Amino acid sequence: MTGHPDRPGSRPGSRPPVGRPSPTRWAGDLLLGLRLAVTGGWDGVVRTLLTAVSVGLGVAMLLLASSFPVMKHHRDDRIHAIADMLFADGAPRSDHSLLITDLSTTYHGRAVRGRAVQPEGPAAPLPPGLNAYPAPGQLLVSPALADLLRSPDGRLLQERIGRPIAGRIGNAGLVGPGDYAFYLGSDQLAGDPTALRLDHFGGDLPKTPIPPLLVFLSVAGVVILLTPVAVFLAAGVRFGGEARDRRLAALRLVGADQASTARIAAGESLAGALVGLALGAVFFLVGARLIELITIAGISVFAVDVVPDPLIAVPALLAVLVLAVVVTLATMRRISVEPLGVVRAGRARKRRLWWRVALSLLGTALLLSRSSSVQGLDDQTGIAVVIAGLMLLLIGATTLLPSLLELAVRGLGDGPPSWQLAVRRIQFSIETAARPTSGIVVAVAGAIALQALLGGMTGEYSFGGGSASDRGDSAMVQVDFTAGADQAARDADAFRGSAAVATVAGYTELDVQSLARPDAGTRVEVADCRTLQVLSDVADCADGDAFATAPAGAGGSAMAGGASAVAAGGSVVADVQVGETVIPRTFPPTTSGPRWRIPAARATVHLKPAILPQVLVGTLLVTPSAVPAALLGGLHPTVRLLPAPREPDAEEQILNTAARIDVHAMAYHPYAAQLDSTFSSIERALTAAVVAMLTLIGASMLVGLLEQLRDRKRTLAVLTAFGTRRRTLAWAVLWQSMLPVLVGLVLAVAAGLALGGLLLKLAHLPIAFDWAEILRMAAAGGVAVLTVTALSLPMLWRNTRAVGLRYE
Repeated sequence: MTGHPDRPGSRPGSRPPVGRPSPTRWAGDLLLGLRLAVTGGWDGVVRTLLTAVSVGLGVAMLLLASSFPVMKHHRDDRIHAIADMLFADGAPRSDHSLLITDLSTTYHGRAVRGRAVQPEGPAAPLPPGLNAYPAPGQLLVSPALADLLRSPDGRLLQERIGRPIAGRIGNAGLVGPGDYAFYLGSDQLAGDPTALRLDHFGGDLPKTPIPPLLVFLSVAGVVILLTPVAVFLAAGVRFGGEARDRRLAALRLVGADQASTARIAAGESLAGALVGLALGAVFFLVGARLIELITIAGISVFAVDVVPDPLIAVPALLAVLVLAVVVTLATMRRISVEPLGVVRAGRARKRRLWWRVALSLLGTALLLSRSSSVQGLDDQTGIAVVIAGLMLLLIGATTLLPSLLELAVRGLGDGPPSWQLAVRRIQFSIETAARPTSGIVVAVAGAIALQALLGGMTGEYSFGGGSASDRGDSAMVQVDFTAGADQAARDADAFRGSAAVATVAGYTELDVQSLARPDAGTRVEVADCRTLQVLSDVADCADGDAFATAPAGAGGSAMAGGASAVAAGGSVVADVQVGETVIPRTFPPTTSGPRWRIPAARATVHLKPAILPQVLVGTLLVTPSAVPAALLGGLHPTVRLLPAPREPDAEEQILNTAARIDVHAMAYHPYAAQLDSTFSSIERALTAAVVAMLTLIGASMLVGLLEQLRDRKRTLAVLTAFGTRRRTLAWAVLWQSMLPVLVGLVLAVAAGLALGGLLLKLAHLPIAFDWAEILRMAAAGGVAVLTVTALSLPMLWRNTRAVGLRYE
């Protein structure tokens, strides 16, 4: 039996047993490693704590990830509970009914959910989160909205919805703690045409299956976001140091063989992982309490909803312990532990690249095997193949980093002392230098690939906007009012003179269809001459005129007079022709209503695309007296505005003016693309997760750098004693961190572009990249290095003191 320091009677010179070690021996070696980790002196305890902090950060992320299903379930329940307008207007008036109308708005891009409510009886149901209805003219607001209204940043919103605040909305009435929401009490809704009646809140929203493309996006996003955590954990359990080397050499001196030494080292890593599990739980609990203070991409979460799913969390935590043992055993295979010391400084074996490249090739092959069925990615086998392929690709990129870093620094060395110190340190231990950077490689590569996939899908799940040549100015704000078709000019006048408005046009819009040709029709804009001159190049205009429109630079004849027209539900049916062109449109035919003969166009004019885009060429521009008043009944005026480019908060001022005119006015950007709600939710969730992941990677870099500084404290103290300036050492630390990151970023960008292109190909989307976003991600890696280096300087100054020369 091989000599072992913990087994009396063993002989140092005896031959090791043949075959695999027994489970008892495995357990004994691991337990000895656990003991040495906590009883091997202060240096060993510090190393164990550093390992535990590093592992704890990763464990906290895993616990947070395992909480996503529970958070989504609770979030969906809250959305269902507060749903109201979808189930309104289906109840008769009674003692348990109420009137409700929508007062929602936006503020600096954030949605503000607003409702005006009026109970019709003592048994009217209360909205979730309310203990009583607000009195008429008073507000109940969410805590986040109350804080905003009290702050200077909420001044313009206070002007828009400002009423006395009578109380707060409870958590049951909010989707998240960062929601902006309010209820306004009213006694005027009985005569409000926009008010709806309901007798309950909440209900089962219609369930629509998630499209396969969004399933693919979700699976890819989860794998891309969690793979850096696994890489980070693998790096965290590999912290070493001189004290551990001396302990391992002492074990060899008393007779332990290489295999036993590796298992004992694995036991030390296991100790750090076990403590890391406890620290991770603490980090998670603290983070869960603070998570309500964070809102990312409009998403906020209640602390009570952050509960790990045991079916996901328990296997993940057990995998951390297994990972600690497996990674340490694999690392020890490349280290020669002898009775006189641990050999790391010798010439390293030439790295085999074939298996590193094979990982990426295998991952690519797995993904390409699903290239014809990604649209039908609804089976467990397909999802498992995609997960495996993505992980192999990302991990394969990470394994290439040491080889690339070794190649990059091979010819370096000449330069100032700080540069030479950094390069020599990297060359001395390529693995140690590359370890903290591995997480950045996977994180940035995954983020680039994810951004490419999101960008490619945006076109698939967006509507509106059109092409740049067809649409108007994307900054255009359109305000639709709820009443008074004859008040378009008056509503537009309310905006004129404001410093927030550059251009304003108010009009009323009709859609018309030919009685003789049901497949032909066009659009009619009714506005005064002043507005027509804003919409087009009309030169001479008088009330009663009509104008045809044509593309810029094109000619055209006047519109021919049409047959008699009738009004139907706000639409007009008429025989319409613009010059020689008939614009095909489809509207319900009708034969009742007041009749109108389309007037002949006085001239053909050209639209100004900033206000009315080229897709509306063929529109008929008509002054008010040319249209019978009966045709305008039931229609609503529209005002389009271009915000002043240099006026701060111009859009918010426009919304305030619109709210003063009509509290139910709806404002939006007519030429800005709108995202599908499901895709938008997934995109915002992935954006929030990317921010959390990059924060974790930054923390991991800091822990890794602190560990390296602790391991080199005697060397740093000796350099200072021989006259090396602290500034030189600080620059050396910066170069030592920056060089691996630069190499890693090059690898990350290449891997991210390759993976992003592959994902787009699998999703059958055009391959395109947002280069500005890629540069921002690469720059974020450089900023992270500077930040981590700055945070490590206090420990650097401490390690350069003379007390660091003490040796025991």
